[in-house]
Amino acid sequence: MRDGSKGQGELLVVKGGVEGRLQDVGTSPKLASSPSFKRLFDAAPALISIHEGPEHVYIYTNPAHDRVVRSRPLLGVDFRTAFPELEGLGNIDTFNEVFRTGVATEVPQAEVVIEFGPENKVRRHFRQIVQPWHDEAGEIAGVMNFSFDVTEQVEARMRAEDSERHMSYALKASGSVGTFHWDTKSDLMTVDEAFVIAFGFSKFQPREKLPLKAFTDVIHPEDRERVLIAIQHAVDTGEHYEEQYRTLDEEGVVRHILAQGKCVRDAKGEPDRFTGVIIDTTRQRQADEVLRESEARLRSIFTSIDKGYCLAEIMLDECGDPVDYRFLEVNPLFEQMTGLKDAAGRTALELVPELEKKWVETYARAALQGETLRFEETSDVMGRHFDVFAMPTQSRGRFVIVFKDITEQKRTEDALRQSEAQFRSITEAMPQMVWATRPDGHHDFFNARWYEFTGVPEGSTDGAGWNDIFHPEDQERAMRKWQHCLSSGNIYDIEYRLRHHSGAYRWVLGRAQPVRDSDGTIVRWLGTCTDIHEIKLADEQRELMLGEMNHRVKNMLSMVHAMVSQTLRQAENLKDASTSIQSRIGNMAQAHDRLINSKWSETRILAVVEAALAPHRSGNGRFTLEGPDIPIGSKQALALTMALHELATNATKYGALSTEDGRVNIRWGVDKTGDDETFNFSWVESDGPPVTTPQRRGFGSRMIEQALAGYFNGHAELNYHLEGLSFDLKAPFSGLKV
Repeated sequence: MRDGSKGQGELLVVKGGVEGRLQDVGTSPKLASSPSFKRLFDAAPALISIHEGPEHVYIYTNPAHDRVVRSRPLLGVDFRTAFPELEGLGNIDTFNEVFRTGVATEVPQAEVVIEFGPENKVRRHFRQIVQPWHDEAGEIAGVMNFSFDVTEQVEARMRAEDSERHMSYALKASGSVGTFHWDTKSDLMTVDEAFVIAFGFSKFQPREKLPLKAFTDVIHPEDRERVLIAIQHAVDTGEHYEEQYRTLDEEGVVRHILAQGKCVRDAKGEPDRFTGVIIDTTRQRQADEVLRESEARLRSIFTSIDKGYCLAEIMLDECGDPVDYRFLEVNPLFEQMTGLKDAAGRTALELVPELEKKWVETYARAALQGETLRFEETSDVMGRHFDVFAMPTQSRGRFVIVFKDITEQKRTEDALRQSEAQFRSITEAMPQMVWATRPDGHHDFFNARWYEFTGVPEGSTDGAGWNDIFHPEDQERAMRKWQHCLSSGNIYDIEYRLRHHSGAYRWVLGRAQPVRDSDGTIVRWLGTCTDIHEIKLADEQRELMLGEMNHRVKNMLSMVHAMVSQTLRQAENLKDASTSIQSRIGNMAQAHDRLINSKWSETRILAVVEAALAPHRSGNGRFTLEGPDIPIGSKQALALTMALHELATNATKYGALSTEDGRVNIRWGVDKTGDDETFNFSWVESDGPPVTTPQRRGFGSRMIEQALAGYFNGHAELNYHLEGLSFDLKAPFSGLKV
C-alpha cells in the first residue's frame, strides 16, 4: 500500500477474494472480484497470509506460505498461538502497529526460526510487507502479510563478508601473500608491504606508484617474456591471470612467486585496472623438493630391501565401516612374499576373495586411528605366515606395510620346538648331567640332573657362568680346553672338580661333541657331566697303594739289610744271629701278607699294631703300646699297617730305632664330647738321634699324612721335634669302619 489510508482499491478487495476461507471460519462477506484475486494470491511466489482482528487470526494462507510452515494448522488460530517460537522477535509488534495506525510497514530483513519438533528447527530470512485491509464500512479489519524469502541472498552476503574478513586476516597474518593494483591507463602500479617483502627489493616502497616495467624487470630473465605475454593476454581478453615465475634480487637470491589476478574493464569495455595477489612459494618449493628427494630415497630403499613393501588405502562402505583395502604402490619383493601378481591398483579382496576379515580390521587401526603396529599373523587362505610392520601416513585412510614372509621360518621353528621337546624329554630321563650350547659356546640348556647336583638356581649358569662352579684350581684348565675345542671342533673330554650342592667338590668327567649340519657347520654342542668321584678316589688310592708296594719292596730289602746288620751286631754268636734273623724275616713276611690282603672284613686294632711292628722288634721294651682293643675296618687296618710300617722303617733307618736306647710310645683311644666321639692315635719317638725337618717330603710322608687321613675321614700330621719325631691322627669314631 502506498500511503496506508482507507479507500485505496488495489488490495482492499482481498477479503472478498478469499470468500471460501472466510466461510470456513464463520464469516461470509462477498466481493465481486474475489475469484480473480484468489487465483492471483494462490499463484504468487511470495508467502501471503491474511489476519483478522486485533488478535491477528489467520483467515487465509496461500500455497507458498503453506509449503514453508508445512502441515501446521493455522486457519482460525491467532498468530501468537500459531507461532509461539516467534514470541519476542517483533512480528506481533509489527502487526499491532499496522492494525493500530493503518500504515503499511516494510521489514527489509526479518529472521524467523520455525520449529517442527524438538530436534528440527528451520532458520529463514524474509523481506516483509505488512499492510492493513478494510471492511465494507472502511474500518481496519485486519492485516495482510507479504513475505519474500531472501534466505539465499542473506546467507550469500554473509558468506561473502566472512570470506572477505578471513582473507583480510590471512593477508595480515602471512608475510608471504602480497597484493598489487595496476592502473592500466596510467601504467602505474601500487603494491603493499607483503608484495615488497616477497619480491625481496628494498628500493620498492609500499603504496609507491611505479610503472609495471619496474616490477617486471625483477622477474628472472628466463621467465620474464612468458609472464609479459600472459599479462597482455589477460588484459586483452579479460581472462583470469595466473602464472608462476622466479624473481632475482640485487644479491642474486632467487625466489619463487605465484601471481593471480584479473583485468577489470570500464563502462566502455576498455581495460581499466588489473588487481591481484602474489604468493611467495619459495619455502614450499624447497620443501616440495626435499620431500621429492626424500620420497625418492625412501622408494629406492623399499625397492632394494629384502622385505615386501606396499602403500595402501582403506576402503569404506556406505556406513563408513572398513571393508577392504587397495594397494597403491608395491615393491619388487611384494609379489615374491605374497604370491599376488599385478597388485598395484587392485584391492585385497579382489586378489584374495576369501581373505580373512582380521587383516582389514587390523590395517584400519593404522589407517583410521593412526596406530603403529608390529605383529606376526597367519593367513590360512594364503597359506603364509607374515611378520608385519604397519604405520599410518599423513593422508588419513592410507597406510604403509613393510613385511616378510616367514612361513618357512615358522615351520623350521615348529620343527625345532618339537625336536627340542623330544631332546628335553630324553635328557631329563638320563641319569647324567646334560648340557648344550650355541656354536659360540654360550650355554643355554642344562637338564634337571645338573641343578640337582649343583643346587644352583635355574638359569644362573647360562652363558659362561658354568665355569664359576668349577674348583678354582681347575677353572683355567677347563676354560682353555673348552676354547680350544670351540675353535678346532675337537671333542671335549676333561676331568675336573665340580661344586656339589653340599658345598664339597666332586670329580666329574665332562664330555661334549659338536652337532653339524649338512654342510659340516657346527650348529650346537651337546655335552654331559658324569660323577666319577668314587672312581677317581679309588684310582688315586690304588695308585698310592701300588706306589707304596713298590716303595715297600725297595724298603724291604733295605730293612732286611738293616735288620741283619743290627742282629749281627747284637748277637753273641752266628747261631743266635741266624735264629733271630730267620724269625724276623718270617715276621716281616707275615706283615707283608697282611699288607697285600685287602679282603679283610674287620679286625682288632691291637692285632693290626702288633703285626705291623713285629718285623721291627729287636729287643724288649723298645715299643710301648697303650689303648683299648677296639674293632677296625679292613681298609682302615691296611692303611694303618702301611703307615706304622713306614714309621717303623724310617725309625729304624734314621730315628729312635736306629740307636740302642731309642724308644717308641704308641697310644690310641676314643674321646667323647657330648654326642661326638673322636678317635686319637699317636706315635712318639724318644732317645734317638736329634731330628731335623727334611728338605722335601717323600712318598712315605705323603702316604702317612694323606692316605691314612683319607681312609679315616680325619686329619693326620707329622711333627719333626728335635727330641724325636711324632705322628698324630684324629678322626671321627665312625671313620674306623667307613
